[in-house]
Amino acid sequence: MLIDIHTHVFPDKLAKGAVGSLAAKAGFTPFTDGTLSDTKRLMREQGVDAFVALNIAVSPKTERHVNDFALSLRVQEGVIPFGSVHPDSSDALEELKRLKDAGIKGIKIHNEYQNFYADDEKAFPIYEFCERNGLIVLFHGGADRGYLPPVKASPARLRNVCFRFPEAKIVAAHLGGQDMAREAIDCLVSTGAYIDTSFSSRSVDPAVAEEVMRAFGADRVLFGTDCPWDTPENTVAYIEKMPFTAEEKAKIYYKNACKLLNLCPEEQVR
Repeated sequence: MLIDIHTHVFPDKLAKGAVGSLAAKAGFTPFTDGTLSDTKRLMREQGVDAFVALNIAVSPKTERHVNDFALSLRVQEGVIPFGSVHPDSSDALEELKRLKDAGIKGIKIHNEYQNFYADDEKAFPIYEFCERNGLIVLFHGGADRGYLPPVKASPARLRNVCFRFPEAKIVAAHLGGQDMAREAIDCLVSTGAYIDTSFSSRSVDPAVAEEVMRAFGADRVLFGTDCPWDTPENTVAYIEKMPFTAEEKAKIYYKNACKLLNLCPEEQVR
Protein backbone atom coordinates (compact mmCIF):
# COMPACT_ATOMS: atom_id res chain seq x y z
CA MET A 1 0.00 0.00 0.00
CA LEU A 2 1.09 3.57 -0.70
CA ILE A 3 -0.40 6.81 0.63
CA ASP A 4 0.94 10.13 -0.66
CA ILE A 5 0.53 12.77 2.05
CA HIS A 6 1.64 15.68 -0.14
CA THR A 7 0.24 16.47 -3.60
CA HIS A 8 -1.06 19.69 -5.14
CA VAL A 9 -4.29 19.75 -7.12
CA PHE A 10 -5.92 22.82 -8.68
CA PRO A 11 -9.35 23.52 -10.15
CA ASP A 12 -9.32 22.77 -13.88
CA LYS A 13 -9.72 26.39 -14.92
CA LEU A 14 -6.75 27.48 -12.79
CA ALA A 15 -4.40 24.51 -13.10
CA LYS A 16 -2.54 25.41 -16.28
CA GLY A 17 -1.79 28.96 -15.18
CA ALA A 18 -0.90 28.01 -11.62
CA VAL A 19 1.46 25.17 -12.54
CA GLY A 20 3.00 27.16 -15.37
CA SER A 21 3.76 30.20 -13.23
CA LEU A 22 5.14 28.15 -10.36
CA ALA A 23 7.32 26.12 -12.71
CA ALA A 24 8.73 29.28 -14.27
CA LYS A 25 9.38 30.94 -10.91
CA ALA A 26 11.14 27.98 -9.32
CA GLY A 27 12.69 26.47 -12.45
CA PHE A 28 10.97 23.09 -12.03
CA THR A 29 9.50 20.76 -14.63
CA PRO A 30 6.06 19.45 -13.57
CA PHE A 31 5.00 15.82 -14.02
CA THR A 32 1.26 16.55 -14.28
CA ASP A 33 -0.80 19.52 -15.42
CA GLY A 34 -2.08 20.02 -11.87
CA THR A 35 -5.66 18.96 -12.56
CA LEU A 36 -7.43 16.35 -10.49
CA SER A 37 -7.83 14.01 -13.45
CA ASP A 38 -4.15 14.08 -14.40
CA THR A 39 -3.05 13.70 -10.78
CA LYS A 40 -5.35 10.71 -10.31
CA ARG A 41 -3.97 9.18 -13.50
CA LEU A 42 -0.37 9.46 -12.31
CA MET A 43 -1.19 8.18 -8.84
CA ARG A 44 -3.11 5.20 -10.23
CA GLU A 45 -0.38 4.32 -12.74
CA GLN A 46 2.34 4.49 -10.08
CA GLY A 47 0.63 2.44 -7.38
CA VAL A 48 -0.74 5.06 -4.98
CA ASP A 49 -3.87 3.93 -3.14
CA ALA A 50 -4.82 7.33 -1.72
CA PHE A 51 -3.37 10.83 -1.75
CA VAL A 52 -3.80 14.07 0.15
CA ALA A 53 -4.75 16.95 -2.15
CA LEU A 54 -3.37 20.28 -0.92
CA ASN A 55 -4.33 23.83 -1.76
CA ILE A 56 -3.22 27.12 -0.23
CA ALA A 57 -5.21 30.22 0.66
CA VAL A 58 -2.64 32.73 -0.56
CA SER A 59 -4.78 35.65 0.65
CA PRO A 60 -7.91 36.12 2.75
CA LYS A 61 -10.03 36.67 -0.35
CA THR A 62 -9.13 33.25 -1.80
CA GLU A 63 -9.74 31.35 1.43
CA ARG A 64 -13.37 30.36 0.90
CA HIS A 65 -12.85 29.45 -2.77
CA VAL A 66 -9.93 27.19 -1.84
CA ASN A 67 -12.03 25.46 0.78
CA ASP A 68 -15.03 25.13 -1.51
CA PHE A 69 -12.74 23.27 -3.91
CA ALA A 70 -11.43 21.06 -1.10
CA LEU A 71 -14.97 20.21 -0.05
CA SER A 72 -15.87 19.32 -3.64
CA LEU A 73 -13.13 16.66 -3.64
CA ARG A 74 -14.61 14.67 -0.77
CA VAL A 75 -16.58 12.46 -3.18
CA GLN A 76 -13.49 11.55 -5.19
CA GLU A 77 -12.28 8.00 -4.65
CA GLY A 78 -8.80 7.82 -3.16
CA VAL A 79 -8.57 11.60 -2.62
CA ILE A 80 -8.17 13.11 0.86
CA PRO A 81 -8.59 16.89 0.54
CA PHE A 82 -7.09 19.40 2.94
CA GLY A 83 -8.29 22.97 3.27
CA SER A 84 -6.36 26.15 4.01
CA VAL A 85 -6.89 29.36 5.94
CA HIS A 86 -5.05 32.68 6.10
CA PRO A 87 -4.16 34.34 9.43
CA ASP A 88 -5.18 37.76 8.12
CA SER A 89 -8.69 36.52 7.39
CA SER A 90 -11.43 37.53 9.79
CA ASP A 91 -13.23 34.33 8.79
CA ALA A 92 -10.35 31.91 9.42
CA LEU A 93 -11.83 30.24 12.50
CA GLU A 94 -15.27 30.05 10.91
CA GLU A 95 -13.69 28.39 7.89
CA LEU A 96 -11.86 25.92 10.10
CA LYS A 97 -15.14 24.99 11.74
CA ARG A 98 -16.74 24.55 8.32
CA LEU A 99 -13.92 22.25 7.27
CA LYS A 100 -14.02 20.23 10.49
CA ASP A 101 -17.80 19.83 10.37
CA ALA A 102 -17.51 18.58 6.78
CA GLY A 103 -14.98 15.89 7.75
CA ILE A 104 -11.85 17.53 6.34
CA LYS A 105 -8.82 16.13 8.15
CA GLY A 106 -6.33 18.98 7.91
CA ILE A 107 -5.05 22.23 6.42
CA LYS A 108 -2.01 23.34 4.46
CA ILE A 109 0.07 26.36 5.49
CA HIS A 110 2.70 27.79 3.16
CA ASN A 111 4.31 30.70 4.93
CA GLU A 112 6.14 32.04 1.89
CA TYR A 113 3.01 32.17 -0.26
CA GLN A 114 0.94 33.49 2.64
CA ASN A 115 3.65 35.93 3.74
CA PHE A 116 3.85 35.38 7.48
CA TYR A 117 6.34 33.73 9.82
CA ALA A 118 5.24 30.36 11.11
CA ASP A 119 5.57 31.43 14.75
CA ASP A 120 3.82 34.78 14.32
CA GLU A 121 1.29 35.04 17.15
CA LYS A 122 -1.43 36.19 14.76
CA ALA A 123 -1.62 32.56 13.57
CA PHE A 124 -1.92 31.11 17.08
CA PRO A 125 -5.74 31.04 17.09
CA ILE A 126 -5.57 28.87 13.95
CA TYR A 127 -3.10 26.46 15.53
CA GLU A 128 -5.08 26.38 18.76
CA PHE A 129 -8.29 25.49 16.93
CA CYS A 130 -6.51 22.73 15.02
CA GLU A 131 -4.90 21.37 18.17
CA ARG A 132 -8.22 21.37 20.04
CA ASN A 133 -10.15 19.77 17.19
CA GLY A 134 -7.60 17.27 15.90
CA LEU A 135 -7.00 18.92 12.52
CA ILE A 136 -3.61 18.24 10.96
CA VAL A 137 -1.48 21.29 10.09
CA LEU A 138 0.87 20.53 7.20
CA PHE A 139 3.52 23.24 6.83
CA HIS A 140 5.84 23.81 3.91
CA GLY A 141 9.06 23.30 5.85
CA GLY A 142 12.21 25.27 5.12
CA ALA A 143 13.18 27.21 2.03
CA ASP A 144 11.19 27.62 -1.16
CA ARG A 145 13.27 27.77 -4.34
CA GLY A 146 11.01 30.53 -5.67
CA TYR A 147 11.57 32.88 -2.71
CA LEU A 148 14.57 34.70 -1.26
CA PRO A 149 15.54 34.49 2.43
CA PRO A 150 14.66 34.97 5.21
CA VAL A 151 12.88 31.61 5.47
CA LYS A 152 9.47 32.05 7.04
CA ALA A 153 8.95 28.41 8.10
CA SER A 154 12.44 27.43 9.19
CA PRO A 155 12.77 24.41 11.48
CA ALA A 156 13.57 26.80 14.34
CA ARG A 157 10.31 28.67 13.83
CA LEU A 158 8.36 25.44 13.46
CA ARG A 159 9.89 24.23 16.71
CA ASN A 160 8.43 27.29 18.43
CA VAL A 161 4.99 26.34 17.10
CA CYS A 162 5.39 22.72 18.21
CA PHE A 163 6.41 23.68 21.73
CA ARG A 164 3.60 26.25 22.02
CA PHE A 165 1.03 23.69 20.79
CA PRO A 166 2.41 20.33 21.95
CA GLU A 167 -0.75 18.33 21.20
CA ALA A 168 -1.15 19.67 17.66
CA LYS A 169 -0.81 17.26 14.74
CA ILE A 170 1.98 19.01 12.83
CA VAL A 171 3.70 17.86 9.66
CA ALA A 172 6.86 19.67 8.55
CA ALA A 173 7.15 18.93 4.85
CA HIS A 174 10.36 18.42 2.87
CA LEU A 175 12.12 16.37 5.57
CA GLY A 176 11.36 19.09 8.10
CA GLY A 177 13.06 21.86 6.16
CA GLN A 178 13.83 22.19 2.46
CA ASP A 179 17.58 22.79 2.11
CA MET A 180 17.83 22.85 5.93
CA ALA A 181 18.41 19.21 6.88
CA ARG A 182 20.79 19.83 9.75
CA GLU A 183 18.53 22.46 11.29
CA ALA A 184 15.57 20.09 10.95
CA ILE A 185 17.41 17.48 13.02
CA ASP A 186 18.61 19.99 15.59
CA CYS A 187 15.28 21.77 16.03
CA LEU A 188 12.46 19.33 15.33
CA VAL A 189 13.50 15.86 16.47
CA SER A 190 12.74 16.86 20.08
CA THR A 191 9.17 17.86 19.15
CA GLY A 192 6.20 15.70 18.20
CA ALA A 193 6.22 16.82 14.57
CA TYR A 194 6.08 14.43 11.65
CA ILE A 195 8.13 15.03 8.51
CA ASP A 196 7.37 14.04 4.94
CA THR A 197 9.58 13.06 2.02
CA SER A 198 8.11 15.50 -0.52
CA PHE A 199 10.47 16.72 -3.26
CA SER A 200 13.42 15.04 -1.52
CA SER A 201 14.32 12.73 -4.40
CA ARG A 202 14.95 15.80 -6.57
CA SER A 203 16.82 17.85 -4.01
CA VAL A 204 18.44 15.87 -1.16
CA ASP A 205 21.25 13.32 -1.32
CA PRO A 206 19.92 9.91 -0.20
CA ALA A 207 22.55 9.65 2.54
CA VAL A 208 21.47 12.99 4.00
CA ALA A 209 17.79 12.06 3.72
CA GLU A 210 18.41 8.77 5.50
CA GLU A 211 20.21 10.59 8.31
CA VAL A 212 17.24 12.90 8.76
CA MET A 213 14.70 10.09 8.61
CA ARG A 214 16.59 7.95 11.11
CA ALA A 215 16.97 10.92 13.46
CA PHE A 216 13.17 11.33 13.53
CA GLY A 217 12.54 7.59 13.50
CA ALA A 218 10.44 5.60 11.05
CA ASP A 219 7.30 6.24 13.14
CA ARG A 220 7.41 9.96 12.26
CA VAL A 221 8.16 9.86 8.53
CA LEU A 222 5.38 10.15 5.93
CA PHE A 223 5.60 9.30 2.25
CA GLY A 224 5.01 12.38 0.13
CA THR A 225 5.95 13.43 -3.38
CA ASP A 226 5.03 17.12 -3.85
CA CYS A 227 3.33 16.12 -7.10
CA PRO A 228 3.33 17.69 -9.71
CA TRP A 229 6.96 18.47 -8.84
CA ASP A 230 7.93 14.85 -8.22
CA THR A 231 6.39 11.41 -8.67
CA PRO A 232 5.63 8.33 -6.58
CA GLU A 233 7.96 6.19 -8.68
CA ASN A 234 10.87 8.57 -8.15
CA THR A 235 10.23 8.82 -4.44
CA VAL A 236 9.84 5.06 -3.90
CA ALA A 237 13.05 4.38 -5.85
CA TYR A 238 14.79 6.98 -3.72
CA ILE A 239 13.64 5.45 -0.42
CA GLU A 240 14.47 1.95 -1.66
CA LYS A 241 18.13 3.02 -1.87
CA MET A 242 18.11 3.34 1.92
CA PRO A 243 18.57 0.24 4.10
CA PHE A 244 15.31 0.48 6.01
CA THR A 245 13.65 -2.72 7.15
CA ALA A 246 10.43 -3.92 5.55
CA GLU A 247 8.48 -2.80 8.62
CA GLU A 248 10.12 0.64 8.61
CA LYS A 249 9.24 1.06 4.94
CA ALA A 250 5.65 -0.01 5.59
CA LYS A 251 5.39 2.69 8.25
CA ILE A 252 6.78 5.31 5.88
CA TYR A 253 4.74 4.23 2.86
CA TYR A 254 1.34 4.01 4.53
CA LYS A 255 1.05 2.95 8.18
CA ASN A 256 1.99 6.33 9.66
CA ALA A 257 -0.38 8.12 7.30
CA CYS A 258 -3.22 5.77 8.20
CA LYS A 259 -2.67 6.51 11.87
CA LEU A 260 -2.30 10.27 11.46
CA LEU A 261 -5.26 10.58 9.10
CA ASN A 262 -7.34 8.22 11.23
CA LEU A 263 -8.26 6.11 8.22
CA CYS A 264 -10.45 3.12 8.80
CA PRO A 265 -9.65 -0.08 6.83
CA GLU A 266 -12.33 0.68 4.26
CA GLU A 267 -10.81 4.10 3.55
CA GLN A 268 -7.33 2.64 3.29
CA VAL A 269 -8.20 0.35 0.41
CA ARG A 270 -11.10 2.05 -1.35
